[in-house]
Amino acid sequence: MYRFVLLLPAAGAGLTGSKMARRVGGVDEFEFKAIGENHNQGRLGVEILISGFVFEKEDFIRPWEGLNDNLERYSLQWESKNLIALMKQGAMMTVLSTLVTALAWPAALLAATDFIDSKWTIAINRSNKAGKLLAEALLKGLQGNRPVTLVGYSLGARVIFKCLQCLAKTENGAELVERVVLLGAPISIRDENWEAARKMVAGRFVNAYSRSDWMLGVAFRASLLTKGLAGIEPVDIPGIQNVDVTDHIEGHSSYLWATQQILDQLQLDTCFPVYNGVSCIQSGAEPEIWMKGGGQDQKV
Repeated sequence: MYRFVLLLPAAGAGLTGSKMARRVGGVDEFEFKAIGENHNQGRLGVEILISGFVFEKEDFIRPWEGLNDNLERYSLQWESKNLIALMKQGAMMTVLSTLVTALAWPAALLAATDFIDSKWTIAINRSNKAGKLLAEALLKGLQGNRPVTLVGYSLGARVIFKCLQCLAKTENGAELVERVVLLGAPISIRDENWEAARKMVAGRFVNAYSRSDWMLGVAFRASLLTKGLAGIEPVDIPGIQNVDVTDHIEGHSSYLWATQQILDQLQLDTCFPVYNGVSCIQSGAEPEIWMKGGGQDQKV
């Protein structure tokens, strides 16, 4: 078991005053960055936004800059050096270009997925550890006595999920998180305890997935095999709202620029009943909600 060491901030500094004092549990970087102007204004809620597919440090903040809500917002910058190197130096684009030419050659495809396994196993391991650190930060009360909204895409979504799992093992974890949105999450459906994670969220728990995100499917199915993947299919667990964002996502990197539009259509400040499936449609139209029941889908 490792210790999460914080340089404790002065009163009122909150999340931005916290920073790891040293390398902890295999994680080299874990730091909150303030976003927007809703700080030191007595906001009643805190929002932590976590990128997980980045090509430069600005990508930890860029997808979240245009959001317009009443929350005090922070991005989590974690493992930037390793994540950037992973995305730029052969873990994704080079391998995927090989896959395109290998589709007719099963042996070459298998070799490529083996390569992806080795790279993404490291990334998954780091995101698991970052999730534990996030849980410890929340349990320490750095956000103040305020409800927290957690939003993340790609490996950032996995950080959130692992945070919830850690909170589920504590006595006070259920009192901290109000809402959760997972976008393109590399999380196994059948091998993870989704029920425990759901119990840690007082309000809406959204799983946004894209059926056409073949990059995520290939990269993570290489290691998760046929266990199901939340980022490309619904999670059939009571209380989890599945949102199909296929129309917005051309590839996994689309979350870098499509996240704001998706979040706008989710209308997080609106209290929706929790249904099994929600279709997120084009901008300018009202969301279409489909309820699964009685053996058929019903439009609500």
